[in-house]
Amino acid sequence: MEITTLVFLAFVGLSCLVYYVVPKKFQWCVLLVSSLVFFVSSSALLTVYMLATTGIVYTGARIIQKNKDLFIEKKKELTKEEKKNFKAKNKKKQKTLVAIFSVLAIAILVALKYCNFLGGIVNSVAGIFTLNHLIPEFNILLPLGISYYTLMSVSYIVDVYRGLIVAEKNPLRVLLYVSYFPHIVEGPFDRYKDLDVQFRTPHKFDYERFTGSIVIILFGLFKKLVIADRIGFIVSDYFDNVTETSLIGLSIATIMYTIQLYMDFSGCIDIVAGVSELFGIKVAENFRQPFFSKSINEFWRRWHITLGLWLKEYVFYPVTLSGHFKKVNQFVKKHIKNVTLATFVPAAYSLFFVWFCNGLWHGASVKFIAYGLYYYVLMMLGELFTPLFNKTKNKLHIKEDNKLFALFQILRTFFIVNIGMLLFRSVGLFDFYSYVSSAIFNLKGSDLSWIVPEHFDLVIISLGLILVFIISIIKERGINIIEVLNRRIFIFKWIVVLFLLFSVLLTGAFGVDYGEAAAIYAQF
Repeated sequence: MEITTLVFLAFVGLSCLVYYVVPKKFQWCVLLVSSLVFFVSSSALLTVYMLATTGIVYTGARIIQKNKDLFIEKKKELTKEEKKNFKAKNKKKQKTLVAIFSVLAIAILVALKYCNFLGGIVNSVAGIFTLNHLIPEFNILLPLGISYYTLMSVSYIVDVYRGLIVAEKNPLRVLLYVSYFPHIVEGPFDRYKDLDVQFRTPHKFDYERFTGSIVIILFGLFKKLVIADRIGFIVSDYFDNVTETSLIGLSIATIMYTIQLYMDFSGCIDIVAGVSELFGIKVAENFRQPFFSKSINEFWRRWHITLGLWLKEYVFYPVTLSGHFKKVNQFVKKHIKNVTLATFVPAAYSLFFVWFCNGLWHGASVKFIAYGLYYYVLMMLGELFTPLFNKTKNKLHIKEDNKLFALFQILRTFFIVNIGMLLFRSVGLFDFYSYVSSAIFNLKGSDLSWIVPEHFDLVIISLGLILVFIISIIKERGINIIEVLNRRIFIFKWIVVLFLLFSVLLTGAFGVDYGEAAAIYAQF
């Protein structure tokens, strides 16, 4: 059930109707039933994997909470020294438990999504010793949103271990958090403490929130169906048929793909956010005008925000607090006397795991690992040469508020991102190398007629991008468009609704001339 289809929107409408009709104490039950129906309709018997993951983290969290409660109960009877020893043993036990249950949850994801990738590595190593095909390749179907719900499940049990939340006694409430249907397909990654309090809060029907949600949904559909899918057919035609390319042709195709990916992903997130707000539930922000970024670090603070925050909370912090990292840090301080390098090396060490996991999360492929490490290397080089950059800026008398320099930084970041997106779009590393080498050494030029196969497509894409750009500038200035619409006269908001609705219906890339385009990030 694609989130851009009429079937999905009808499903949301029916769920919303029931949600506001039932007694408010049962509203969360409506969300749970709707989520399970949505999941089963998409994954059928594969739903058992999601239920297994939920069962694992629920059981693990309850056991960890029981140990926490036991310590609180017993510490009153102990002396100061006994309390200290008991606390240390209890903490060690909890750390072991959270590690075991987190690994069990992740093991399901690894077994399903990364089985063939890991098997391929084993076979490659075995091939060196003439041992061919030790591990067969499996054709494994993946349940809906497995990468999303697994990471959210792990965050739940880790937050219980950290004492940020109390383990939920009702397994159905944990199941609702894991399977909540608006965000199960493409995220964002929400924390249990943020969603659960909203699930428990009674929600009355609110006209302003309801109409505001419709605007958000329609704008998401506009970005996805009118812009992303229309660009997608052009870009796919180029990459699927290209045999020889020029630097200009490849550059245009890559920029178009970058725009397609952003419109597709952010458009789907808008739909998710709007649908969730129909029920009075706010999901986490996942995009914040990323193409206004002046550096790669800033870009990743604005792009897929919740993935970055998850990696920071559950990869970066555990690595930096580990005993192994402390040994690395001590070794660096002892053997590296340069203050800048002594600070840089431990940070680079811990961030390597973050960006390796970032790449691996996107897919079971060396290409995706290279995609993550591409940004890692650039960020580390940026950190290493920051003092030099600052000295150069001072010598050239470039101030921080210099608009021309800011524009240069934005364009530079956009250029770097596009190289990463070309790698992301390529089938593999060899294809990426083939595209780049062909473009650099092809001096003949290339036919650019593929860019505008239909004059109508060019007009629609251009007008759509202008509209999104204007809205992005408004949002970048901190203006909440929905709040502005709510302050306007009644008819103004409905003019916006009707404009977006008819724009999608009349110019969306669907019908006999277009094939159905699935959401790009749904595969991750």
